[in-house]
Amino acid sequence: MGQNGMKKHFRGSYIAKIDDRGRVKIPAQYLSALEQSFGKEVYLTSINGDHILFYPMQIWEEIERKIARIPVRDPDLEEYISRISFWGSETEIDPKGRILIPSDLRESSKLENNLLILGKIDYLVIWNKEAFAAKYMGGQFSDEKMQKISRLLNEFSSLSSHE
Repeated sequence: MGQNGMKKHFRGSYIAKIDDRGRVKIPAQYLSALEQSFGKEVYLTSINGDHILFYPMQIWEEIERKIARIPVRDPDLEEYISRISFWGSETEIDPKGRILIPSDLRESSKLENNLLILGKIDYLVIWNKEAFAAKYMGGQFSDEKMQKISRLLNEFSSLSSHE
């Protein structure tokens, strides 16, 4: 746990490199948050094979618990489970703060030199930097999208205050 018993979060982005054995050194800020709040066990997966979803095992197990509570599963949910299982791999951060990316996932997501590691509050995402830029950084974030985000945050905030 972080200061005052609060879990630390993953914020910002970092550029990383992959070594000749397929390992990525986790940036110090993320490594600190991971070790203090979650431990060294992680689940690596993907949905489409174009980037890596990097979940601390505690976070991943909570997602699994939510899925397990659904009595009848929608075909889209079944496809999601199949995809994350296909790409999925349980692993651990090594003593030097590195993570081994499975070769099939490394090849599919075109991870070579310029990797972008993004903090997503309670998990990380690893992208080929150019692929990320092509998908997300072309154009502007519209006012309509910002209004939608504001509504979601306000709705959740008002729901949380009534609990």
